[in-house]
Amino acid sequence: MDKKTIGLQGEQAAAAYLKNKGYKIIQANYRMAGAEVDIIASTGDILCFIEVKTRKTCDYGAPEAFVTRAKQLKIIRAAKVFSTRKPYRQYRVRFDVVSVLRSTDAMACDHLENAFEE
Repeated sequence: MDKKTIGLQGEQAAAAYLKNKGYKIIQANYRMAGAEVDIIASTGDILCFIEVKTRKTCDYGAPEAFVTRAKQLKIIRAAKVFSTRKPYRQYRVRFDVVSVLRSTDAMACDHLENAFEE
C-alpha cells in the first residue's frame, strides 16, 4: 500500500475518531496558499485545525514528532484565512494533532489538543 493511501486511511480514521468524541467535521483537506489542513473541526466555540500523522510504527519516533515547525506555520497561515469566514469569526482557534498508528488490522488514534501555537 502506498503512502498516500495510508495517509488517506489515517485521515478517515482520525475523522471518525473525532466525530465519536463529539467534534463536528467542517472540512477535510482544506487547501489555501500552499498550505493544507487535514481536518477542520469544531467543538463548542473552538475551531480546531488538525494535522493527522499516520505511521506503521514508532521506530523513528511518534507520529506527532513529524509535524515540523514549517508545517505548523503553514497550518497557522491557512487557519488565519479560514477563521475570518462567517460564521467562524467568533470562534477561538486551536491547533491539534491526531497521531494514528496503523497495524495490519486496526488504527489507533491519539488526539493531542493544543499541540502547537502561533
